[in-house]
Amino acid sequence: MKKIYLTTVFAAALLMTTSCGEDFLEVPRYEILEPELLISSEEYVNQGLNALYDTFLPDKHADAFDLDIAQSWNMKPQHALANFPAMDVGGGGWDKEFWAHSWVAGKDMFQVAWKICYRAISRCNTFLSEVEKADPSIFKDGETAKNKILAQAHAIRGYYYLYLSQNFGRVPMLETGETYSTTPSKPRPETMDETYQLILDDFDFAATYLDWAPENGEYGRFTKGAALAYAAWTYMYMKDFETAKSLYKQIIESGTYELLPSFGELYQMDHYWEKESIWEVSFYHWADLGWGATSSTEDVWWGFYLTAPAEYGGWGGTFVSHEFCRSFEPGDKRRQYSVVSVGETNPYTGQTVGANPDYAGDWESSNHLPNNYCLKLWKHTADNPVYTPISAIHMRYASVLLNYAECCFETNDPVTGWKYIGMIRNRAWGNLEVGKSPSEQYASSTLKYNTELVDVPDAQTYYTQYKTEKGYTSDVWKVALTIERRHEFLLEYEFWYDLCRTNMVKDFLDAEYPKNDGSYYTKDGLPRTPRTFDYDSNRELYPIPALEILTNSEIGPEDQNPGY
Repeated sequence: MKKIYLTTVFAAALLMTTSCGEDFLEVPRYEILEPELLISSEEYVNQGLNALYDTFLPDKHADAFDLDIAQSWNMKPQHALANFPAMDVGGGGWDKEFWAHSWVAGKDMFQVAWKICYRAISRCNTFLSEVEKADPSIFKDGETAKNKILAQAHAIRGYYYLYLSQNFGRVPMLETGETYSTTPSKPRPETMDETYQLILDDFDFAATYLDWAPENGEYGRFTKGAALAYAAWTYMYMKDFETAKSLYKQIIESGTYELLPSFGELYQMDHYWEKESIWEVSFYHWADLGWGATSSTEDVWWGFYLTAPAEYGGWGGTFVSHEFCRSFEPGDKRRQYSVVSVGETNPYTGQTVGANPDYAGDWESSNHLPNNYCLKLWKHTADNPVYTPISAIHMRYASVLLNYAECCFETNDPVTGWKYIGMIRNRAWGNLEVGKSPSEQYASSTLKYNTELVDVPDAQTYYTQYKTEKGYTSDVWKVALTIERRHEFLLEYEFWYDLCRTNMVKDFLDAEYPKNDGSYYTKDGLPRTPRTFDYDSNRELYPIPALEILTNSEIGPEDQNPGY
């Protein structure tokens, strides 16, 4: 009898009930589920569905995957692929090649991203093929309940296919019933539109049957809002801005989401599914999250070690450029909420970067990396838990607002476009903090909420001047959206993809990181990032992993993305 390997999620890590902010749904764990058993009851169907959500968590066992990357899933490769080539933040060692745009098809992160995504897609396809055959009578609410379960599976599959397409372009599209094992060889679609259409089919199905609130009040499940947001993003790739705009408008007018009052309240420990979250993966705060945790827990995430400087027990895997640190307007509080630069003190831990003379330079280690670190995930010390109980927020409401603004500009409604950029900037300057109370963790830091409203510089006026000073050639509104995204989404999940999608890569790199002789130098008393490479449009997609070309008989070297 054929067995389906569906590992259910230990949902204490992922699904949170709304009845109590500290309670988590506990779900039984099964490693093998027979097809007949899967569709014999609603309980078993839900256990199979939880196995699909399990794919968003790191894999401590790793199997054939690179162990370190599989254990830091949601951090690497996602943060690296969505950020490093833009040069605002990057890593050392083997990862430094991203800052030089010199990555190759054998890069480990490409292979891990490919394998884990297709493992998730394979689970979705097996689950969908079985549940579609299920008799609606096994569900308490009949066909309605069945469709909501199928909708979540479609949303998860759509998410993974969109991620693959953002990184690799046209990828083999395994359909319901097909798995990476049963269909190891399949060609890529002829066009990107074919790829996007299959993704949209998944998100459209999901949005049709899901509600704005998560099923059973269990945050961590896909919702209508998340499905619409990812569908709208897909339409933007297709340059269908009218449709994308209409979907974003639905999300905005639903009243489901809102910006947090302070940008500094993002990524606080033990804060799950705030009103700004469109889609996130949450990590439970276990009692013991030291090195031994890898043998006793499932949802490890290497946030602290990859973001804290080596000076304080981290790996310093996310070095922030000096250019980024200097790029903010006076009064923009995103600077203090996003990065701790050399000579500055982490407001949560009290640790000063460069307090040790051995770590006091502008450049760190033999790799000569900028001695600045992202604050979003560095909120505790090596003496506290190693693995961060901070959510991986894959999409925020801020993305919806900025993407809606872009759609407005693209559909000849610039007044509304500038209005929505202004909403993001108003929060950035701290005006939403006035009259509000900070969270306990924020209050325990040295950070302070604004107590009075401040004037926010007009975005159109500022970016008109900025464009000229920096030498951008794109429209002012494109420059504005690029820099606002730059400041909003450092070390999150979209900046590089939006640069590529909006054809802003060359303009951004040439203006913010002009080519030089490659030396680590100071100009006008300021440290500058070396850049030796010329812009190459082929680098806006990553290469199809070398192993896929070797093992998929329907994809040969001639099918590799151009430039590799």
